[in-house]
Amino acid sequence: MKLCLKILAIAVVAATTYSMIGCGAPPAYSYSNVSVNITSKCTDCAAGAGGISIIYAPAQQGSVGGVMLMPIAGEGGTIIMTANVTNAPPVSNVTWTIYPTYDMTDPTPATGTTLPVGESAPAGPIGNLIAQSGDTAVYTAGTGVPIYNGAELAQAKTIPYNITYQVPSTSLSGVLGYTTVVEQETGIPQGDALIEASVPDNPDNPSSLAIGYQLIQYYNNNGTPSLYLTPQTPTNPGGLTTPVLTVPVGTTYQFYGGAVGTAPCFSTSSTCSNGQPVYSVDNGVVWEVGPNPSAAVTGGSATYGTISTTGLYTAPKTPPPGNSAVIVLAAHAALAIQDYAYIAIK
Repeated sequence: MKLCLKILAIAVVAATTYSMIGCGAPPAYSYSNVSVNITSKCTDCAAGAGGISIIYAPAQQGSVGGVMLMPIAGEGGTIIMTANVTNAPPVSNVTWTIYPTYDMTDPTPATGTTLPVGESAPAGPIGNLIAQSGDTAVYTAGTGVPIYNGAELAQAKTIPYNITYQVPSTSLSGVLGYTTVVEQETGIPQGDALIEASVPDNPDNPSSLAIGYQLIQYYNNNGTPSLYLTPQTPTNPGGLTTPVLTVPVGTTYQFYGGAVGTAPCFSTSSTCSNGQPVYSVDNGVVWEVGPNPSAAVTGGSATYGTISTTGLYTAPKTPPPGNSAVIVLAAHAALAIQDYAYIAIK
C-alpha cells in the first residue's frame, strides 16, 4: 500500500523554513554524490523573464554565477529560483531557507493548508521568500539594504556556505571552456541575505543534507553607500559632541562598523576605473582619529590615539588636549559619507 504525499510546514527559531516531505524516492535515484545548485530568472528585469539582466559578482568578464547583486528598488527585485538536484528526488524533498532569520525573537509560523504554494517567510529587511513548489521559490527584495543587530547579527556571523561560479578557461586543445570555482565562506556579510535549498542525501539518515546556496548582496540604486557604527554619536539632533564612551589612557577599544549598499562597478571592459574586476563592489571603509572630524587622519596619531583597519582603537598614553577625540568612519567609495563616535580619554 503506497502512502500519499504529505506537505508539512515547519517553523524553527534558527530559520524560516518550508519543507515538502515525500513518501520515498524511486529506485532510479542513486543517492551517490547528491548535489544541489540554484539557478535564477528575473521576472521584472528590463530584459524580461530570461534572467539575462541578473548581475553576479565575483564576476570577471564572461563568468557565470557568484554573488547575486540586488538593487533595492526598481527593476530586478523579483527572482524565481529553481533548485536543481542530481541523484536524489528533487521536488518532494527540497527545503528552502533564508538567512539570517528575520526577528529571531518572534519567529512567525506559516499558516494555512496549502503550504508551500502561496506561503512565505516574514518579509523584513531581507526580503520575502515564497515557496511555489518543492523545487522553485520566488524571492522579492526587501525595502532597504539590511543591517543586522543582536541575535540576527550573531546568527549571520556563524552561517557556513559556498559561493560557486565559473570563469573562462582554455583547454589544451584550445577550446574555450569554464573552470568552476568554489569558495567556502563563514558569515553572511552585512547588507547580504543567503538563500539555501537542501535535500536529504542519504535515505537512511534524514539529517544528512546536500545544500545549494545563493548569496544576495543588496545595493542602493543611487550608488551611495550606507554606514553602520557601534557605538556612534547620534546624528539627530545634529552637532552633538558628548562622549559615547570613556577609554582609559593606554588601553584599547574595539569599534564595530562598515559600509553596505555601494553600487557595483558597471563597465564595458574587463576592469573598472579603480582597477577592480567589472561588477565588483567597494564596501570598504577608512578609519580616522582626530580632535574633530575635519582634522581626523587615517589611522590616527600618537596624540589622539591610533586605530587599525578593523576598528581597534588604542588610546594614547597621556590624555590629549581636551581629554577627548573623535573616531571617524568613512566610506572608501565616497569619503564624504561619514559616521562619528566622540570619546573621552582619561
